[in-house]
Amino acid sequence: MPVRSNLDAVFLPTVSQLVATSKGPEKLFLKKLATCWAVRGVCEKYLEKQIREDLVLRILEKKLALVSEAKTADEVDQILRQPRPQYNYGIWEENPLCIPEEELAWWSIVSANNVLRPEAQERFQKLFAQVIGKEAMAAHEKF
Repeated sequence: MPVRSNLDAVFLPTVSQLVATSKGPEKLFLKKLATCWAVRGVCEKYLEKQIREDLVLRILEKKLALVSEAKTADEVDQILRQPRPQYNYGIWEENPLCIPEEELAWWSIVSANNVLRPEAQERFQKLFAQVIGKEAMAAHEKF
């Protein structure tokens, strides 16, 4: 059973703008358009895995913005790849094409069925505080 969501409220305006303002090679434009649809499909899967809709909408919005701004086909390919954080000698390497919200979603999915190593738990907690903590602080300030 498909999950009902508001993905199109983010997806359609962004893709319409991409179509209307497309510049550059047609091949790159077509790759961007196909990637937008693929990103939407990934976001549908996140919803099916019970990731919060507000988080999924932010993922979709940020990923589509990255696709729209991409200058090369390689950048578009990198944006579509799932987040794979690199851990080297005690340091998590950041990738500018990987958004924290999506990495948080992946840690949530992985941790539901696996025991995380301590360094992975720390990364998950840091991302949670960074992504959800901002939201919680903003909600708290309203009261």
